[in-house]
Order: sequence, then structure tokens, then C-alpha cells
Amino acid sequence: MSKKPNISEEKEKIKIKRKTKNARLISKKLAQLKALSISKAYKKNVVVGSDTMIVCNKKIIDKVKNIKEAKAKLTFLSGKKHQIYTSVCVCFNTKIIWQHTERTTVHIRNLNERDISDYLKKCKKDILKSVGCYQAEGMGPNIFSKIEGDFYNVMGFPIIHFLKFIRKEIH
Repeated sequence: MSKKPNISEEKEKIKIKRKTKNARLISKKLAQLKALSISKAYKKNVVVGSDTMIVCNKKIIDKVKNIKEAKAKLTFLSGKKHQIYTSVCVCFNTKIIWQHTERTTVHIRNLNERDISDYLKKCKKDILKSVGCYQAEGMGPNIFSKIEGDFYNVMGFPIIHFLKFIRKEIH
């Protein structure tokens, strides 16, 4: 079952950013807040919350609202590498029982204006769901030149580490 967290993610992110500019810490705190908010309502269930942050040139990248902003973001990321931080927090009975933050570096190839326009035409508005304006499981690899680290983290969830935790808890 999937539930929307009972928090205002944007408001919480603003509060956290007042205290730190560290994307790893922001991602970790948001994942905790999401998981804990749901755990309060579903105490007898294991709850998983996650959050992803992207950093390029020491700047935290946020989701775009439209295709024009997506084009600007891809222009900014073109020819650069950036880091993806995804944090996962697992709660049971309003207590954190496991958490993990994964860092992966993605290199975007040099893109010209036509590359970006063609890419956005193929991806359409689905691209607005992704912080980096790419989806690794879709057209994203067409603009990558290299990935350093966990491919699943680029997809939005470090499943390998999560499954290690699950296997450990089951045995």
C-alpha cells in the first residue's frame, strides 16, 4: 500500500535548509519525516519513506514545474557531473528501525540545444516528475556519459541496500 506523507514537503525542506545546506542531511531528514508521519497512523505496519536530492556545483537542484524549466535545467547539467543522494528510512510503531543514504554520481554528456529539444519531445511531461529531468529506466541513459555508483539510486531507490536490510531482518 502506498500513502502520501502527512507533511508539507516543501515547508519542511525550507525549514531544514535554514539549518543546513548539506543535501545528504536534508534528504535523510525528509525521509525520516515522511516515514514517521505515516508510521503515526499505521503503528502496526512497517513504513518506508524516502527522499532524493541532487547537487551540481554545490547547488541543490529542485524539481521543475514545466518544460521550459526542464530545458534550462538540462542546459545547466550538460557536460557536468552531479551527485544524487537518496535516503531511505524504515519505521515501525513510530520508531526508526533502519535508515540509509546512498550517493551516486551521474555524468551528463555535452548536450546542444537540439539534443535537449529532441530529448524533451521524446520524454514529454513525464520528465517533470524527476528531479534531474531524466529517468534512468526510460530515456535518461541517452543523455548520460557515465554513472559512478548504484544505478538503482539513479532510478530513485537504493534497492540493493534495502533488500540487504530486509534479508537481515528476516533471518
